Amino acid sequence: MAKFPFTTRDVTLMAAFLALLMVTEVVWVLGTVVGNFVYGILFGAVLIIAAIVVGKKYTILTLGIVKTIIELFFAPMYGGTLMALSYLAGAIVLEAILQLSEPYAASNKMNIIGATLYAFSNRLASMLILIFIYGMTLPGYIIVAYIVINMVTFAIGGFLGNKIGIKVKGTLESV
Repeated sequence: MAKFPFTTRDVTLMAAFLALLMVTEVVWVLGTVVGNFVYGILFGAVLIIAAIVVGKKYTILTLGIVKTIIELFFAPMYGGTLMALSYLAGAIVLEAILQLSEPYAASNKMNIIGATLYAFSNRLASMLILIFIYGMTLPGYIIVAYIVINMVTFAIGGFLGNKIGIKVKGTLESV
């Protein structure tokens, strides 16, 4: 029998970070243009903070699986139910990058690269779903802009998440 690697404290922290990830979805009320810029920064920061604070392998993958399951029940307004799979695609890539740094999520550079590649794989998966499954026709420049803007904002979010995550982890460990 496989042993669950997370303690009750870890699960509680991941639940709090999952709630924060769900709250970041509220930025879309600002509109598509502003939402794209703000969303990447907030979502990327929360992901990296969660990885640093929990500090155990499979944290991001677990959050990605749960977020995907939740999003499958609440179809996103743009793209339909299958768009939820893009969260899982991003989580798999970010988890792989974070596991390359020893200890888990300890390298600022790897955290930023991971957040950037999360955005790339997440947005690429969502574009592929829109184009090949739902049959949307999108101009190439829209696809490229959508992916590049999110890669930049997630990189900023990864940088901020690293700085904040170190402080939050230090505060939690001192309590």
